[in-house]
Amino acid sequence: MSSLKFVTSSLDVIAANAGKNKELAELAQKAQEAIKTNDQQLPDPEVIFAPLRLATKSGTIPLTTTALDCIGKLISSTYFSVPSGQSAAASEDGQPQQQYPPLIERAIDTICDCFQGEATLVEIQLQIVKSLLAAVLNDKIVVHGAGLLKAVRQVYNIFLLSRSTANQQVAQGTLTQMVGTVFERVNTRLHMREARANLSKLKPSQSSFNVNGSSDGQNSTQEEGNGDQEEATHEDAQESQPQHGDGNGEGPKLTLKDLEHRKSFDDSNLGDGPTMVTQLKPNRKPARSVSEQSVPESSQEDSPESLDAEDEVYIRDAYLVFRSFCNLSTKTLPPDQLYDLRGQPMRSKLISLHLIHTLLNNNISVFTSPYCTITNTKNNEPTSFLQATKYYLCLSITRNGASSVDRVFNICCEIFWLMLKYMRAPFKKEIEVFLNEIYLALLARRTAPLSQKLAFVGILKRLCEDPRALVEFYLNYDCDRNVDNIFQRIVEDLSKFATSSTTVTALQEQQYEENHSKYGSASEWQMRNVLPPPLTVALIAQNTDTDGDIPKDYVLKRQALDSLVETLRSLLNWSHPGRPEVITTGTGISERRPSSDEIRESMDPSIMGESLSRLDTPTMPSTPLLDDDPDQLEKEKQRKTALGNAIRVFNYKPKNGIKLLLKEGFIPQDTPEAIAKFLISEERLDKAQIGEYLGEGDQKNIDIMHAFVDTMDFTKKRFVDALRQFLQAFRLPGEAQKIDRFMLKFANRYMLGNPKAFANADTPYVLAYSVIMLNTDLHSSKIVRRMTKEDFIKNNRGINDNANLPDEYLISIYDDIAKNEIVLKSEREAAAAAGTLPAQSTGLAAGLGQAFSNVGRDLQREAYAQQSEEIALRSEQLFKDLYRSQRKNAQKMGGIKFIPATSFKHVSPMFDVTWMSFFSALSSQMQKTHNLDMNKLCLEGMKLATKIACFFDLSTPREAFISALKNTANLNNPQEIQAKNVEALKVILELGQTEGNLLKESWKDVLLCISQLDRLQLISGGVDESTVPDVSKARFVPSPGTDSTDSRKSMAAKRHRPRSNTAPQGVSMEIALESRSDEVIKSVDRIFTNTAHLSGEAIVHFARALTEVSWDEIKVSGSNDSPRTYSLQKIVEISYYNMTRVRFEWTNIWDVLGEHFNRVGCHVNAAIVFFALDSLRQLSMRFMEIEELAGFKFQKDFLKPFEHVMSNSNNITVKDMILRCLIQMIQAKGDKIRSGWRTMFGVFTVAAKDQYESIVNLAYENVLHVYKTRFGVVITQGAFTDLIVCLTEFSKNMKFQKKSLQAMETLKSIIPKMLKTPECPLSQKQNSDANAAEMALNTATKPAGQQTGTSVEEGFWFPVLFAFHDVLMTGEDLEVRSNALNYFFDALLKYGATFPLGFWDILWRQQLYPIFMVLRSKPEMSNALSHEELSVWLSTTMIQALRNMITLFTHYFNPLEYMLDRFLELLALCILQENDTIARIGSNCLQTLILQNVEKFTHEHWQKIVDTFCELFDKTTAHQLFKAATISTPLSASNGLDYTSQLSPSADSADADTRSLKINGADDAASETSSIHHQTPHTNGGIGTEEDSHSSVHNRLTASTALSSHPPNSPGGGVGLEEFKPSNPLQQQPPVVTAARRRFFNRIISRCVLQLLMIETVQELFSNDSVYSHIPSPLLLKLMSLLKRSYLFAKRFNADKDLRMRLWREGFMKQPPNLLKQESGSAAVYVSILFRMFADTSPERLASKGDVERALVPLCLDIVRGYVSLEEESLEAGGGGGA
Repeated sequence: MSSLKFVTSSLDVIAANAGKNKELAELAQKAQEAIKTNDQQLPDPEVIFAPLRLATKSGTIPLTTTALDCIGKLISSTYFSVPSGQSAAASEDGQPQQQYPPLIERAIDTICDCFQGEATLVEIQLQIVKSLLAAVLNDKIVVHGAGLLKAVRQVYNIFLLSRSTANQQVAQGTLTQMVGTVFERVNTRLHMREARANLSKLKPSQSSFNVNGSSDGQNSTQEEGNGDQEEATHEDAQESQPQHGDGNGEGPKLTLKDLEHRKSFDDSNLGDGPTMVTQLKPNRKPARSVSEQSVPESSQEDSPESLDAEDEVYIRDAYLVFRSFCNLSTKTLPPDQLYDLRGQPMRSKLISLHLIHTLLNNNISVFTSPYCTITNTKNNEPTSFLQATKYYLCLSITRNGASSVDRVFNICCEIFWLMLKYMRAPFKKEIEVFLNEIYLALLARRTAPLSQKLAFVGILKRLCEDPRALVEFYLNYDCDRNVDNIFQRIVEDLSKFATSSTTVTALQEQQYEENHSKYGSASEWQMRNVLPPPLTVALIAQNTDTDGDIPKDYVLKRQALDSLVETLRSLLNWSHPGRPEVITTGTGISERRPSSDEIRESMDPSIMGESLSRLDTPTMPSTPLLDDDPDQLEKEKQRKTALGNAIRVFNYKPKNGIKLLLKEGFIPQDTPEAIAKFLISEERLDKAQIGEYLGEGDQKNIDIMHAFVDTMDFTKKRFVDALRQFLQAFRLPGEAQKIDRFMLKFANRYMLGNPKAFANADTPYVLAYSVIMLNTDLHSSKIVRRMTKEDFIKNNRGINDNANLPDEYLISIYDDIAKNEIVLKSEREAAAAAGTLPAQSTGLAAGLGQAFSNVGRDLQREAYAQQSEEIALRSEQLFKDLYRSQRKNAQKMGGIKFIPATSFKHVSPMFDVTWMSFFSALSSQMQKTHNLDMNKLCLEGMKLATKIACFFDLSTPREAFISALKNTANLNNPQEIQAKNVEALKVILELGQTEGNLLKESWKDVLLCISQLDRLQLISGGVDESTVPDVSKARFVPSPGTDSTDSRKSMAAKRHRPRSNTAPQGVSMEIALESRSDEVIKSVDRIFTNTAHLSGEAIVHFARALTEVSWDEIKVSGSNDSPRTYSLQKIVEISYYNMTRVRFEWTNIWDVLGEHFNRVGCHVNAAIVFFALDSLRQLSMRFMEIEELAGFKFQKDFLKPFEHVMSNSNNITVKDMILRCLIQMIQAKGDKIRSGWRTMFGVFTVAAKDQYESIVNLAYENVLHVYKTRFGVVITQGAFTDLIVCLTEFSKNMKFQKKSLQAMETLKSIIPKMLKTPECPLSQKQNSDANAAEMALNTATKPAGQQTGTSVEEGFWFPVLFAFHDVLMTGEDLEVRSNALNYFFDALLKYGATFPLGFWDILWRQQLYPIFMVLRSKPEMSNALSHEELSVWLSTTMIQALRNMITLFTHYFNPLEYMLDRFLELLALCILQENDTIARIGSNCLQTLILQNVEKFTHEHWQKIVDTFCELFDKTTAHQLFKAATISTPLSASNGLDYTSQLSPSADSADADTRSLKINGADDAASETSSIHHQTPHTNGGIGTEEDSHSSVHNRLTASTALSSHPPNSPGGGVGLEEFKPSNPLQQQPPVVTAARRRFFNRIISRCVLQLLMIETVQELFSNDSVYSHIPSPLLLKLMSLLKRSYLFAKRFNADKDLRMRLWREGFMKQPPNLLKQESGSAAVYVSILFRMFADTSPERLASKGDVERALVPLCLDIVRGYVSLEEESLEAGGGGGA
């Protein structure tokens, strides 16, 4: 059989070469015989093994190599896998089994022992490697435990110690293959374990963890309960595993040991275990097995427990191998070995690190899988593999991450990247430490090598390409209050590198582009498994720098810029799930979708044949998942920002900072303890400011300082250590008083913790001062003579309560301070981070020394190595603190929270806090560089940033980026345009296409660029640049005025637009061609055509921006002969493209466009106006093609600009064009016009007021044409009112009377046409009811107010009638006005029969009554009387209107009788006017009203008429006569004469009137007197009347009076004063009367005159028999009582001679006043009517005869008595008088 052949041949070779070695020959012979004896199988393994083992010790190449080869093959064939027990039983000498290790282990030991260091022969080294590889790689029987580790160690030793480069290379490859195989086997087991777990989940009725057996239960618990177990297992692992490092109190000691000096990688908890083998299942199936099978099979071998136990063996191997290389990598090397790459220590470190990286990269699922667990030997709990290895991995990066050797640094960066990429969640805190302490600190350090910065920026670039990683960094660090903003800092650092200035040649830039275009995307690192590079002595030092002569700072700058752009791309891709579908062009081509390599949700290519944990960024299942709530996280971020701001305020001014911290709630209470706790716990506070704040002398500050020191525990601490701790918490201030307070408290606190240390608190107080002085003295560069030990001892004599401290103690303090300066750690670390190490530290006195700026290179390297070591030590200490705190807080906190990224909304705040860094980097590089590739990169970044800003509606960054792109395009300088400017333009055009819905206000910049592009195309096409002004200068051009003188001059100067035949001057041919390229032109066109697909809101933004650019074009070129109208044309274009939009959207668009046309249409340049109007006409024609339903008004809106321009333009040609545009529309689209008629009539209405006859005639002809041909359509579209208003304006244009009269005639003709037009509802009314007038008369008694909504009459009759009303009220031409008045009342009289009562009400309120409203406003009327126009209007139009009103009432008495009181009120208003003419006309009209309708009046009507007379008599009775002489000042408005109070008397006054007829004369007189004296004064609204308005009344009243010569008396009256002057009037001077008092007197006189008019009116009325016969007797008697009161009033006044004389003396009249005419007239009418009633024999009069008699007799008696008693002289004096 084949298996025997290689053994036989090997034994033959051994026997042949045994030579003198008899033992060897015998053993070989024995083995050969045993083989011959056992035909079917190999004999006892021990027999075969003995000669082979001995042969390996011979030292000869044939024997050793043959034996090694045979042993390797036998191990591979499972022959040596028998356990030690069976082996011992099978041995011949019967030795106890424990003396023999397992055969497999002895076999591997035998192979390993052949290597005797670097002196071992090359061939033997090679065979050792081969045999060990065969042993480890055997797939049938797998070696575990110590045997495996020995094999790995020996291959490692050969790699390290062999002098043969070839063997080194083979050993390196073998080592890589071995450890890779160990992990691949684990990977395979994990897949099987996962499958088992999934199967167990699928089994039914699984109600608890233990249903399927303990092992399954354990698995389930592992899966489902690991969230709770994480911290416990983590704590155990970290307590146990680091013990070998911390066992003797000094961690680094163990990590310094080499592999050779460690005993089988012994671990305090996890030993290597015995060497054992396991057999894979496929190979267990054959029955045949090696004798003494190594793995006893049982029925339980396939149970879950046994499988899990077997898994554990594999996982433990992986753990031990990985831990070994981590420990190897942590060895600290001295400087002489550090830079010797060929030296064994350095190669050892590098191979370890590379293998760590290879294992992580190729087997990441082993580290991240939840199924990969290892039992913690301390508590037998399963611990995840990652937790178990975390400490060693972190220690490895800690020790090497800051290495000054580039090769070490680079591979650590790669390992760290894998941690970032795949293990962010479990390494959350560790990553923070690595970044802050090592990597980001490196970027900030000035002395750090550029190569290292470049390497780390390369890692950052990969991070920037991973969207999920970026978002999770932001969520877990930037949104965490207790952590620095890492994402923000990364972006800021990259921005800083991207903007750094570098010196580079164009050739080097080109070389960089060529080099980096070969390597493609940085994401290729993960496309394949990695292998360590050659680390042999010959190859290790090879230079792998691909950039050659290119300056590293330039490469760094480019990498940083690339990283920023990748960051933006990642952010945009992460926001992709929330992005709506982009605009689709008309041809269906949507926005270019990002290619597969651009959308990298987790940057893990799906083509990798790894498990899911490799594909997706893993989240450790043991991490508690929190809901990814963007709002909550944003609040936390805001709180963090607020805290950062408050800390900045504190670091500037502590008091303000504390106030802000309290206000924001960061310090929970305003107590010394709470403030002190915050000060000591917040590391970002400036230590110097803390010292200043605590050192203040205010009691509050002192209390806080005491609380601050009380937080420190100095128990059992040496004095100097306590002082160091104390001085680390703050920086001592400079003032002695402040220091003194600090030292007192320190001494007090130290003695509390150490009461036996010193005699009393004074000792530590003085000693602390002394130590601080010593620190300053020893370390300050300004001190020349240093303090000696003797000086220090001398200074401290007797301080311990007059006793000395021991000299040895003081000397130890001295030495401590001399070796280790007391300096703030934060300051030392800041100096280290900045790359400055103190040359000679100055300590607390003067801070840190100068940097190593002038030191030689070697020293610099040494200094940097020292810094690296310091960083490593500090980081290591931080990790130990971190693990310690994690163990303490594990139970309390429940684990470190890691927030996985799920929401796209986080991109908004991420971009918001970093956009300025992106902007500064990208915009500055765009401006500075001329490298087109770099420019394209920057432009790509700007494009991505703009898309993010648009998507999240961040207006400030959006406007900033778009504006920067616009400026970069530089289109306003055609001569300076370069290729990069054209590229910027293309980006702007692309954004215009893809982000149209989101650009909002930034559309203006895009459209401005398009306008400038058009200008560039014109100039490059040969147009003179001066004729195409720069639009961007529009803001410096004032808005166009109306004076066109200057514009005409400039037009004349620019008549010619020269074109050149050659290429344009200044603009390069390439740029000219590029600007006209198909790509650019199509992009521009696409932007405009795509507007049809913009959202409703976006199209409004677009339209607004386009109109603004259009206006800018017009502003800068408005004075040219051929102004620019590019954007104006585009407005028309986009209107066409958007025709299909719904009306709702168009209304919003037209609000913007219409306003623009309004503005452009009023420009001084006629060419612009004509273009705009023609564009508007074309658009209108298109709009009219779209059917408009009834009730909509879009046509009305889009025609509005015509009306606006017509109203605001002074150019007759423009107005003519507008009219002709409308005429063309009416002719072409008349049938389509709907609501547009209203605006058209609006335009004609404006034209009707014009001063040019041609415009008025043209407009009128067209209105007339529309009226005659389309009247029905006009009515249907609701434009009837607009037509009427239009004709009204024609009627009121006084400049062209002929047109006005024609328009009036047209208005008149509308009424019959309206009633005949079928479209008018009134025509249907006329046709359906021929007897409408009679029906209206019959139903006239219905109450008014039954109309609901707008009636038909209001819609049609009201506008026509109001047109007449308007003309008669405001028309200036008397003929037109008269016509209007006649047509108005003619129409009412002719057609009023059909009006419902409600409509009569409306007519009264809004048209009839307002004609007379001028009478109500006394100031208005009296002021206007000085104007001839109003005077003429009152004397003609209004009087005629009043007469017409009476005619109207009489004609329509039945429908209008309910309005009688309104007519009476109107007539009363006229009668009470101070203008005599109006008053008399009113009186006449009142008589006419009564006389014409006397037979129709009912009792109620007569009641209203009599009530009106009551009111009139009352308001015209001059009660003020009795008070005028005693009033010292003119009456105010409230005491004047009021004609406007209510006309209906109260019931009380009516009763008084009727009673006054029943009492005798004496009682009447008394009653009248009482009535007069208790009369409530009336309010008068007409005090302001001019004096001459009463001239007619005044003249009549004073015509017959003589001038009074009585001297003016005191206005207060003459009662009780001496009057001794003669009363002869001839001797008196005329009194002086003020204007105000004269007006008051005139009003009293007016009342007297009006009272006479009323008496005359009564007399004239009752001279008509019909009136007398129809009025009811009681009402007639009531009317008579008014005459009686008037008589009694006049009589009483005439009888009061003193009052009359006083009035005369005060200048009331030129003669003493009297009321004789009123007295005699009222008495005469009273008596005559009563006598007539007394003599009347009609039944009604007879019924009231008694009342008549009772009223008549006493008055007659009174008259007779009065007459008899008159003296002769008084008769003579008063004969001709009378008021």
